[in-house]
Amino acid sequence: MKQKTSTVKPTLSYRLKKTVVGIALLALGGTFEKVSKHSAELKEEIKDWRKGIVISLGVLPKGPAISLKEENGTIRYLGRGYKNPDVKILFKNMDSAFIPFTAQMGSHIAFVQHRALVHGSVVDGIKANRAMAIVQAYLLPGIVFGKVFKVPPKLTLKQKLFKLYVYLTMGIDMALNAAK
Repeated sequence: MKQKTSTVKPTLSYRLKKTVVGIALLALGGTFEKVSKHSAELKEEIKDWRKGIVISLGVLPKGPAISLKEENGTIRYLGRGYKNPDVKILFKNMDSAFIPFTAQMGSHIAFVQHRALVHGSVVDGIKANRAMAIVQAYLLPGIVFGKVFKVPPKLTLKQKLFKLYVYLTMGIDMALNAAK
């Protein structure tokens, strides 16, 4: 007698969340690279990182992921997927990732609520999370700062102009980075 094998087809809700999280990660990766070259605050944050450290952000079990690498005091977006990371910041499932990546809560709250975990050095994971908060200040509109940050950042005029530049070039960056 032949056994039937069943495959579970992902729901429309899951597929939509996976798409949104994938796009958010793509935007975060490109913005991380750009902000690390221009923001004194982010440069200060990453100056103490181990040289050449690779950090990946992703979603378990088989969700989207990106990898970032420290290079000469800046961050380089390596592309989608896990590129031999030293540290992985992993959201436990798509629902856990969807909430912070749609600016409904900050990543620090996601960690407190056990929605995310660190595989590798916890210290390096915390450093990466702090750097991610700086990048989010340039990526997210000011109207959502209260939900995402414990203490919303006060951007100077120069930082606001750079944020505008990030917004204006984000589509081009995402298109170029999508192939990585």
